[in-house]
Amino acid sequence: MAITLKNASRFIISKLELLFFKWGRFVSLHPYPVILGCILITSLCSLGFLKFRSEHKANLLWIPLESDYNVNQDWLDGHFKKSTREEVVVFVSDNILTPESLRLMLQVHTAVGGIKKDGKTFDDICARVPIADIFQTKRRKKRQVTEESEETNVYDDYEDFWGGEYNEYPEEEEAVTVAVDRINFDKYSEKKNKSEGNENILETIPDNIYCDLVTTLNEKCIQTSLLEIWKYREELINSATQQEILDAVNLLVRSPWYGYDADYSSLLGGIVRNSSGHIVGAKSAQMVWVVEVPDDGRVISSQGSGVALEIADPTTLAWEAELIQIAQNSTRDELQVMVNAARSFGDVSTEAIFFDATLMAGGYIIMFIYTIVMLGKLNTLEVRLYLTISGIISVGMGLIIAIGLSSLLGYPYTPIHAILPFLCLGIGIDDMFVIVQCWSNMQKDPLNAGLSLPDRMGIALKHAGVSVTVTSLTDVFAFGVGAVTQMPGLESFSVCTAIGLGSIYLLQVSWFVAWLSLDERRIATGRDGLLMCVVHKDYKPSTCCKQNLGDIVVKKYAKLLSSVIFKFLVIVFTLGMLGFGIWGSILIRQKFDPVLLLPSDSYLREWLNVHDELYPENGWGAEIYTGEFDHSDLYKFEELTNNLEELKNTRTHIRGVQSWWSKLKKYSKEETNFTTWEDFANPNDFPVILSDFLYSPLGSNFKSNFRFYDELLCNQAAPKIKASKFKIDYLVFNGPEEHIPAKRKIEELVKSSNLTRAFSHVQVYAAWETDEIIGFELWRNIGLAMVCVFIVTLILLANIPICLMVLTIVIITLANIIGFLHFWDITIDIISCINIVLAIGLCVDYSVHIGHAFLVAKGSRREKAVKAVATIGPAVFNGGMTTFLALVMLGASTSHVFVTFFKVFVLTVLFGLFHGLVLFPVVLSMVGPVDKSDDSACQSVGSASTDISPSSSGASSPNRAPNRIIVIEPEKKNNPLENTWIRNNASWNVTMPGSDFIY
Repeated sequence: MAITLKNASRFIISKLELLFFKWGRFVSLHPYPVILGCILITSLCSLGFLKFRSEHKANLLWIPLESDYNVNQDWLDGHFKKSTREEVVVFVSDNILTPESLRLMLQVHTAVGGIKKDGKTFDDICARVPIADIFQTKRRKKRQVTEESEETNVYDDYEDFWGGEYNEYPEEEEAVTVAVDRINFDKYSEKKNKSEGNENILETIPDNIYCDLVTTLNEKCIQTSLLEIWKYREELINSATQQEILDAVNLLVRSPWYGYDADYSSLLGGIVRNSSGHIVGAKSAQMVWVVEVPDDGRVISSQGSGVALEIADPTTLAWEAELIQIAQNSTRDELQVMVNAARSFGDVSTEAIFFDATLMAGGYIIMFIYTIVMLGKLNTLEVRLYLTISGIISVGMGLIIAIGLSSLLGYPYTPIHAILPFLCLGIGIDDMFVIVQCWSNMQKDPLNAGLSLPDRMGIALKHAGVSVTVTSLTDVFAFGVGAVTQMPGLESFSVCTAIGLGSIYLLQVSWFVAWLSLDERRIATGRDGLLMCVVHKDYKPSTCCKQNLGDIVVKKYAKLLSSVIFKFLVIVFTLGMLGFGIWGSILIRQKFDPVLLLPSDSYLREWLNVHDELYPENGWGAEIYTGEFDHSDLYKFEELTNNLEELKNTRTHIRGVQSWWSKLKKYSKEETNFTTWEDFANPNDFPVILSDFLYSPLGSNFKSNFRFYDELLCNQAAPKIKASKFKIDYLVFNGPEEHIPAKRKIEELVKSSNLTRAFSHVQVYAAWETDEIIGFELWRNIGLAMVCVFIVTLILLANIPICLMVLTIVIITLANIIGFLHFWDITIDIISCINIVLAIGLCVDYSVHIGHAFLVAKGSRREKAVKAVATIGPAVFNGGMTTFLALVMLGASTSHVFVTFFKVFVLTVLFGLFHGLVLFPVVLSMVGPVDKSDDSACQSVGSASTDISPSSSGASSPNRAPNRIIVIEPEKKNNPLENTWIRNNASWNVTMPGSDFIY
């Protein structure tokens, strides 16, 4: 087995080296056609942008397309398609229940009411609801009466209402004086007398007249705040006393503005109660506006950030923008105003994900400067400014190819694609450093001094090509495994990343090598590295420019590898960090919180923080939907409602149930002759009582909870029911360990009810379903990536011990990354999951380069380890350093995406470099595989059929001489990194394992 693998390794690597030697010579001989070819291919691939599309909907990104959420969402789009947008402002003060705070709230309300966009105000774009009490009509006129006479008020209400609707001679109407009557506590509090008042009056109205009244009443805009207690009347609000405010929030159970049941304490946060349980103060109050999007409203593609997407139209968006501005400008020293408009989440999170230009540019500039310094030397001749630019351009070309081809394949651009430039730059620049490092190694060999530029480029690329091929293929497969995920967003990103890395690899060994050849021609002709029109004759760099810091470090490192104490300390430190990492990996939480996508310093994040603090019980509200049903299914609603009420009463998972069924039973008990709900559960009575209920003050606000096959008409039996819904309110959950069981319990109760097409649904379910699969996805993708890493390295390196060591190094690095992320306040979510999988690619790069260099080196274990670090270590370090420098500015970002990316890859670079350049060489020096026959598979130049005569064309060729004949002879014990080139008279002897070739 060992012999077979050894032979396979020799065969594979020798063929690859032969291929890259030929390719290196070809590119160096024909740099301009190669460059033009790369531009042409990139241009053709960019045609894929014609099919470019972006996707932001959470349910189409992070959960399976066939999931219950998506299936239910499709049903909802056909039955209860949302057409409203909610705007919420929170007022915060030491005590919001004061006349001063109330007046400031009125100022904001008035300013928002005055917003005018495209000729429309809130009254023109608001969602409307019919008032529940016919005595709340705006047409009512009241003669001046005394506030003490409640009976007179009721009578006049009735008389004026009747007259307002049916006055045939309005022009002759006498002038009336509007009375400044305050809150009618008897009417709207729990103390109202049901035997008197409006309820009795309604009973005296004939059915046909009542229906005519309730179907022609004015509708009111949906807006909720404490101000509705005073019916938004400025004179009442400005004259309100603190005692009246406290009485209102404690006693009122119905809205004086709408007539519906109302709990004004639910608008308050940070409530303070006295010993009797009455509210005596509060720290915050909410004000809500609901906007109706017209039928021609369009989806705004920039709304959302992979979390939500709502319909909107330009007028609504402009109105919301001014609402946000008014709220932000209304903050006072004594009152803080915070806003959460429907567009806020999309605006803030999209900007955070796609745009942090200053930090991105800063990181690129730092990385660019470092790359210039490390690729060349600090003198005007050998500085590699333009070569660095060409290398970075190749990364950009790779991104164009990746997005173009993935778009042609039908994959969308997602918010997570924003990290592609960083990732591709990190890995692409690694390849640049490896190629230049191998070129530098080749230049140091005095035996190569007489070779032409194409020959030397071939020799450099034969070593660099194999190394970058191994790492690039492992990267491509490690990222490509994400294509088998259940999450479409991760699949799209993985495919695009794999294409991008593969494209960058091909561009590095073609485009970059071509520019490297041109840059070497420039150096050979003495042209300046900054101003190429300047030619340096007999240029001699300063002594400091000739010093190689890498050589100094390698000499020191060689001594350390000989120290038993150093090896012991490295292993002990590694084990300590590994233990710490495993501990953190066990403790790390799995939680996808869409709020984290918001910058920590954004106004919306501040609103959410205050809301969570002052409204700790206000969890998500979900709807329970059903398909068609009739009287025979009422017992199912009874059972489901009772089960939900039991959960509410025990405060298990939910805190509230707002069911039309409970109100219908109350209506039947108070307003009809039915004793129990079973009495009307028949085909004759149920349609009638349901219709009456939906046109009554108690049930009119539930009309929108039903969909009928025909039109619902007052005083007629309700048509066949097509669908229905009612609302439940969850408790506040701290993470998946709480909300996943809650969601499953609700789904279990709904399913057990056996109602047709019954399910629960809310937008946050998309995130909750992601939490259910993200853990499995993470470990599966890591496992598949590990398998790919092992298989690819085994095929290309054909050495089981090295492959196992590489795999072990990667696993140790991942354990440390995940563990330390926990202690760095990162949870397992979509962002961190993707980044952790991406980190595998970089981990592989650091260790595979060293492993390959160790295999092709010769000598004892320690000598091979030292040579591996000497030949490829600087390139690996520089690649890791450029990745770190590109990301270092992101540490100052307030975006969760960039902060997570920064933390994951900083840990990847630190642990990857330590394990690749310190731990791995120590392990190799102790237990690394050694070929006792000392017959390395990489001895050859790999040019069995290539003319490498000094007379080959190239700017770096020595003085032309007669054509040489190359004799390639087999020879053992040849250093694969320092190939034996023996010049005998008119020929070059080049060793090649196992074959005789004479040309």
